[in-house]
Amino acid sequence: MDPEFTDAYEFGHIKYMDNGSLSSSLYYRHTTGKIERIRRVDAEGIAATRPENLSTEDAFGLEFTAAYNLAKWWKMDGNFNFFRSITDGANLGADFEADTYSWFTRLTSRFTFWKKTDLQLRGNYEAKRQTTQGYRKPNYFLDIALSQDILKNNATLTLNVSDLFNSRRHRFVSEGETFYTENDFQWRRRQVNLTFSYRLHQQKKKEPKMEEAGDF
Repeated sequence: MDPEFTDAYEFGHIKYMDNGSLSSSLYYRHTTGKIERIRRVDAEGIAATRPENLSTEDAFGLEFTAAYNLAKWWKMDGNFNFFRSITDGANLGADFEADTYSWFTRLTSRFTFWKKTDLQLRGNYEAKRQTTQGYRKPNYFLDIALSQDILKNNATLTLNVSDLFNSRRHRFVSEGETFYTENDFQWRRRQVNLTFSYRLHQQKKKEPKMEEAGDF
């Protein structure tokens, strides 16, 4: 297997407002040697799945990102990405091609209570997407973090719950002339962490840290 290479082009615009900002961008990405997991079944019925290089993938997309302060104690930001992806796998056979429209979005809401207590919610959603041998089912999850400053603001106690509803599952359907498979797995199940941090001659970070999700 060879590495894949991507040429990316983007045209963007940003508008600043009194209480926030709004940006938009158009992008195009051309990938050669696109890597995708391909499932094959031989004449004896033995199946094997491995990453292989396809010819190309072309992706056209439109993305919006916004941040807005609804009040002194309430901040929101998020983005929305809609794209079309055309995959050409003719080098492996006429069946290894896909032309799909899909989208994903992220929304973060931050609340500040009594100047010492912060609550952050972050939700992600990825819509269904076609692949060269089937499709990927929707994926969604919600993270939550609550932090409290203590000891004269020199320390912070943070409760962080990753994947609150335990819904961050990667579900795929693969099918061909001689097989049909469904895959359902999680890299990591819901986690609850309680963290105590004490600062020596340092200022507190503005936001409780959350794990970022992967983008397209």
